[in-house]
This record gives sequence, structure tokens and C-alpha cells, in this order.
Amino acid sequence: MMQGPDQPEAAPAESRHARRKARTRARITEAANRLFAEKGYLETSMDDISEEADVAIRTIYTHFPSKASILLDYFDRWLDALVDGILERPVDEPIAESVAASLDAMQAAGWVDRSYDNIEESPPSALGLITGPPEVAGSMMQAWVQAQDRIVADSLARGGYPEGSLVPVARGAALFAACMGPIMAAQLSLSGPRLPDGATTNGLIVEFMRRLTHGGI
Repeated sequence: MMQGPDQPEAAPAESRHARRKARTRARITEAANRLFAEKGYLETSMDDISEEADVAIRTIYTHFPSKASILLDYFDRWLDALVDGILERPVDEPIAESVAASLDAMQAAGWVDRSYDNIEESPPSALGLITGPPEVAGSMMQAWVQAQDRIVADSLARGGYPEGSLVPVARGAALFAACMGPIMAAQLSLSGPRLPDGATTNGLIVEFMRRLTHGGI
């Protein structure tokens, strides 16, 4: 996944309380990610995160309902931004072009296209859907279902497709498949041929999307 800003800068109209909450949330995720990288996700407890972030456990739970939600905070924001960008594109534009344009817009907004050259150094959530514990994989799958639902609903609302058309569903499914492609390729690279030099999240997703939709959807 692309690396984005940990937290967007507060708008001038935001209250001091909102800015303080954003800083606390960022401190929690930063502390948790350090621990996940050093100790492993399963070995890190909420007590560990509380101590590392220097916040009370009850404060953590006001921001995150579970340990998995802390791990996947970045993933959830990345996926929301990707789908938001797709929904801003013309509905009759090929989904491969909409995805590429959304990723370009995200990069321009500050999301950094993450390298896949060394998957061992990727964040713990990178392979969560494949190798993560059930609570992580389940949360990721739920997020993907919601993302596909948004794509399908938008296509139905704006596309004028006839009743029974599978195109809206295919658009949502193609996005999911294209984003799973790099994750599966990265997992295979741990025990087999490595990914090409210079491989990145954006490049891999766009390549998978174009191959999947060669017929046009």
C-alpha cells in the first residue's frame, strides 16, 4: 500500500479538542506500529501499546475498538481514499483508467507510492489478508466488501445499466482482484522469485487491473 500522511492537517476551523484528539490518535498508531514491527502483532498487547504511547488503555479504546483496528488504521484510510477518487471519475470511464487516476491523485495529495522491492520490510498489515490472524483478515475483508459495495452502488446510480447487468459488480470485483494481485505476488516472493526491481504498489495494482480488464468493463 502507499504510505500516506499519518493524519491530515487540521483545518483552521477545527476546535482545539479535535486537534488534540487527532494528535493522540496519531501517537497511538505510531506507538503500535513500532511495537508490531519490533515484537510482532500477536506478541503486542494493548498494555504494551498504552505504555509505549503513554496514554491510558481507556483512551486507546475511545479511538480504536480493537488492536486489529489500530493495525489497519492506515489500510482503512488508504482504501477510503482510493474509492473516493474512483467515484469522482466519469462512471463510463474504464475502471482501469479510474483506478490509475485515483492513485495518481492520491500520490499528488501526499500518499507515497510504497516500494515492493523488499516485502520483508513492509508494514505488518501488508500481508494481513493472507497471513494475518482471523481478526485482521476478517476486518480487511469486511473493508473490501464495503469498498466494492460503494463501487457497485455508484455504478448503478450513475451508469444507467439495464436490469440484470453484471458490469457494476464486475467493476467492484475487478478493483478487489487487482489490489489482491500485488499482495499475493508479494507473498509468493518470500519463498520464490522476487518481484521486479522497482515494483511499487501503484505500478502493480495498475498492471493487474489492466490485465484483468483487457476486454474492457
